[in-house]
Amino acid sequence: MDKDSRNKTPMIFLLIAVVLFLIFAGRIAYIIFFENDSGKSYSDPEVASTVVRGDILDRNGNVLASQVSQWTLYFRLNSIEDLTYAAMTVSPFINMSIDEIVAQAGKYTTYARIKDRIDMNTASQLVNAIEDAGLSNAIDIIENEARSYASLFHACQLIGFVNRDGEGAEGLEYRFDEILSPWPGLNEDTTYGDNLMLTVDFDIQYLVDVAVQNIAYEHDPDYIMAIVSDAKSGEILAMSSYPWYDLNSYNLSSEEERLNRCAVYDYEPGSVFKIFTLAKCIEVGIDTDTPFVCDGSETFTVNGSTFTINCHTPHGLVDGRQMIAQSCNGAIASWVLQLSDEDFYEYLRELGFGSRPDTAIPATSSGFLSSPSSWSARSKATISFGQEINVNALQIVQAASAIADGGIEHPVKIVKRITSHDGSAVWENDEKSSRRVMSEEAADSVLDYMITAVESGTASKAAVKNVTVAAKTGTAQLINPESGSYEDGTNLASTLAIAPAENPQYIVYFAISAPRGNSIWGADIAAPACASVIEGLVRQGKIIPSGQKTIQVN
Repeated sequence: MDKDSRNKTPMIFLLIAVVLFLIFAGRIAYIIFFENDSGKSYSDPEVASTVVRGDILDRNGNVLASQVSQWTLYFRLNSIEDLTYAAMTVSPFINMSIDEIVAQAGKYTTYARIKDRIDMNTASQLVNAIEDAGLSNAIDIIENEARSYASLFHACQLIGFVNRDGEGAEGLEYRFDEILSPWPGLNEDTTYGDNLMLTVDFDIQYLVDVAVQNIAYEHDPDYIMAIVSDAKSGEILAMSSYPWYDLNSYNLSSEEERLNRCAVYDYEPGSVFKIFTLAKCIEVGIDTDTPFVCDGSETFTVNGSTFTINCHTPHGLVDGRQMIAQSCNGAIASWVLQLSDEDFYEYLRELGFGSRPDTAIPATSSGFLSSPSSWSARSKATISFGQEINVNALQIVQAASAIADGGIEHPVKIVKRITSHDGSAVWENDEKSSRRVMSEEAADSVLDYMITAVESGTASKAAVKNVTVAAKTGTAQLINPESGSYEDGTNLASTLAIAPAENPQYIVYFAISAPRGNSIWGADIAAPACASVIEGLVRQGKIIPSGQKTIQVN
């Protein structure tokens, strides 16, 4: 290539680049000056100014938690010349003394919140009184949206509450916060949250809480757990964890009162657990019909290690039926030791022990079931009657559904459906998750033995006239967490009842920690509570007594 050609090449590329730039610049100019449609405009979309939190209802549509308009009373402290006079003006309407109002105002420097959750009628009266006193420029009544809990203390830990910012803080209010109170919608004035319908039946919840209150009054325990479930579906119909608190005054509650022990607390269940162990022994063909001789203390040797199992009293000749009726530790230990460690462990895992129940309740525990590799020589025996295993109350009720329904276990459920503001279904809890966990023969045998426990055994105080009740009592020693010893620990009195036994509909479970009344026994404390709930179910027409005819109305 000659010198002239080499000099022309860069110039050609430069000209091409200039031409392309001019074309590009021209196109931009054309778009700006000729294609820009001055008639087009953009504006931000309309966003809902209000979000109304959805309701929480029981299975029958009774409102347990709802959004309501309420008023708050404020003092403009810099505008009040006589604080006592201002307090005298509002005191008759807000259930606060003059001294209490002055003290409340003293917590602030300029703008004092004196009283919230004031209803419309009271707010109207306050406005008139403030105007008559000439304090309209010094006292404000501000309307705001607030959460109102018609349920009060009933199922309080289950429902939970919202904080002052309107956010779910505990319980189902927390778990379903985004569903109950969604982000503001577009192109609408008000966005409505979905409604949460629980499986709870408020009428049954009331029955349970009355029984809980009676136990608390008579026996002054540390805490009480109580559950009623549907034996054929696993739906939780009532759940009570005592001590309680008023959801409308959650700020006055303690951490202890807000703890839903039915779901989050692990404990050794005691002799109620024997019904599950016996079912497995029957299923694999262990001879539980030949009586075991109980003299109150039985020594066993496993893999060269010797240990002793004690009963609270000698029971004499004990077969499977009498083991349940008299609650014999020695008999159930002798039978379970004929099972392999792995078979017993896998069976308990299949029942759900050691696994977190699949509920919507926040912080539900999984309990604790150690693997056989860590068991001592006596572990299998003590697990058989409810020691060396930690459970929660939901797990006990869930496993009991297999005894009640011929070996078919129904996982517990707490939410029945979610509906939109207009009532249409958004989600239905119709999951078919039931499964067989034991043979029908084993389940039916244990249920029959539990009837004997009511007719002539430790559960006699669970009996209800004209209703066949099956029940198992328990009185477990609880370990002192500081000393790690049973000797200076307390007791857990419990009873699990199934009714009516010939066609199970309800599972009723009570567990009471550290009773301080005239008895420590589940037979004396928890069994009567089960009976009172079952009697209430009869009064409500939910259980039809034997011999009573039903009339069908068309």
